[in-house]
Amino acid sequence: MADLDDFQVRLKAMSSAYAAELPQKIRQIETAWVSLAQGAWDEAGFQSLHRITHSLTGSGRTFGFAMLSDAARALENTLAEIVQAKTKPDEEQRNRIRMELSALQEALKQRS
Repeated sequence: MADLDDFQVRLKAMSSAYAAELPQKIRQIETAWVSLAQGAWDEAGFQSLHRITHSLTGSGRTFGFAMLSDAARALENTLAEIVQAKTKPDEEQRNRIRMELSALQEALKQRS
């Protein structure tokens, strides 16, 4: 029983640490997007943004942030389309990304 209690304490501490890092991770995603949206096509930059978003997708659910994970997955899917096409995002994709970034922020507020 003590092992289970210890595990739950550690999991709660890890979840709290994860939650504390979320605002910075989301800012990192937003900053990377703004930089990419304003510049020329940068395949490596979009791949990096996609990877960061992908990690948020997986880790969010692990630490009890299901809504955030779902919002990150939507963004990840849009970014994957862009990475695969190897072209600058069109206006529809830009609008979708802006909405998905807003959904990330909203999911973070819902959990806080």
